[in-house]
Amino acid sequence: MNSIRTKLAGSYLLVILITVIIVEGFLIAATKKYYYKNIESNLSNQLKLSTSFYNAYLASAGVKENVANNVDVFYENITAEVQIVDLNGFVIMDSLGSIPVGKLEGKDFKAALGGNLGSLIDRQKYKNEGVMTVAYPLIYNGKINGVLRFITSLAKIDEDIYALSRFFLITGGMVIIISGIVSLFISSIITNPIKKIMVGAEKMASGNFNEKININSYDELGQLAKTLNYMTDEILKSERMKDEFIASVSHELRTPLTSIKGWSIVLNSTEVEDEDELKEGLKIIEQESDRLTFLVEDLLDFSKLSSGKVSIKKDIFDLKDILINIKKQSLPRALKENIQLNLILDENLPEIFVDRNRLKQVLLNILDNCFKFTPSGGNVSIRASLEVKNIVIQIIDTGCGIPKEELPRVKEKFFKGKNANSKNGIGLSICDEIIKLHEGKLQINSVLGKGTEVCITLPI
Repeated sequence: MNSIRTKLAGSYLLVILITVIIVEGFLIAATKKYYYKNIESNLSNQLKLSTSFYNAYLASAGVKENVANNVDVFYENITAEVQIVDLNGFVIMDSLGSIPVGKLEGKDFKAALGGNLGSLIDRQKYKNEGVMTVAYPLIYNGKINGVLRFITSLAKIDEDIYALSRFFLITGGMVIIISGIVSLFISSIITNPIKKIMVGAEKMASGNFNEKININSYDELGQLAKTLNYMTDEILKSERMKDEFIASVSHELRTPLTSIKGWSIVLNSTEVEDEDELKEGLKIIEQESDRLTFLVEDLLDFSKLSSGKVSIKKDIFDLKDILINIKKQSLPRALKENIQLNLILDENLPEIFVDRNRLKQVLLNILDNCFKFTPSGGNVSIRASLEVKNIVIQIIDTGCGIPKEELPRVKEKFFKGKNANSKNGIGLSICDEIIKLHEGKLQINSVLGKGTEVCITLPI
């Protein structure tokens, strides 16, 4: 967890550091440009004013003549170093009294020879400080006769720029430090809920589902905690249902086994002279064996469905034939229990693409429930109709119905209703899974005391 916190804080700090560096660089560069541009503007204004004065009052003689006659004293009030340069690039006058040796070839001089204002910042010839030079042409007889150059030191400007840069860097450093502290605080806010979720997940992994993860937030972490808490509730509910299911199955197994064992002992230990008693005992053994067989088949189907190993073998079948066959198969039981069984079919029913045996399994299971919960003299109806591109099969009984609080759970695995006729709690869940494998829906509507309707919707 510390590593996540470190990564988050480090990521925040890295973004802030990069941002501060970019902003600092921009501010320092902008400050430097502003100061240099300002001093260049001042020098340029003074230079243009001086050249205007020269061109107006001293242009009657050439540059060298004016220097020789010492009439070019207009620069005496200029704080910068002043140079007058001839057309060949040689300095013929310097206000400091020191004439540089060699020709000038700087871009400021070349720009002035072209009739433009030239400027140059030079740090190579002046080791201790930089200088700025601006140059402008001097006119004689309408032609450029020389160049006037102003040179000023940048030492004071550089000191001011350095002071401001140092202020910016100190401010940036403080921003980084404060941001680092805030980043640690923010990362803690994020990682603390993750730590709680991790601890809760570890308890769940160890089998402790009773403790909840307490995170009171509405973000993604809060939703994750709620999802995990919901998952634990579902697991606990599933565990309770499984325990109830095991107890129910154990009871279901114990009852027929007790009957079979009891009658086996009776038939094996005495000489049964009454043939009717013998037949009755064998009949009970047969019935209880069938009951065990059905229970084991349900368990096997449930196991296969849970593991996803059930294979659906679909083919095209006539739905009418399937439903007529179902009615013939269920009619003896209906007559035995004095229940009227009706089959109502639309004339335009198309063929359907299903697994015939699995569909029959579903329908027989549902009919078994209908007969079980419908009293003598009641009705069970099977209806099939075409709705748009779906086949709808309705199985309706006039039985006792399902309580409102049990209705949403009747298709859950292991759920067994409170009615004494309820079985092991896996029949309807198997039916629901089979219908889902056919890309259909199984819905149950019921009113307590009036009856139940099971609606199966299947694509054609």
